[in-house]
Amino acid sequence: MITTQQRPAPSVPAAIITAKCIVERMADKMLEMGMNGTAVTADSLAEHSDFTRAEIKEHGPEASDLAKARAVRHQG
Repeated sequence: MITTQQRPAPSVPAAIITAKCIVERMADKMLEMGMNGTAVTADSLAEHSDFTRAEIKEHGPEASDLAKARAVRHQG
């Protein structure tokens, strides 16, 4: 009798998933702060969130770009 086993799903490194999650959460927080009239700087982001300064330094530019892209209103 022939038996088969299901192939394991390809794994994505946890560091990539974690970084993406941090960037998305940071972008959301930036949008929230901006909509509330709070200037979004590294200092204010550290003060108003649970992100560390190291995370902000590493992921801030990418999160900022994502937040700007999400904030653009498309007229159609």
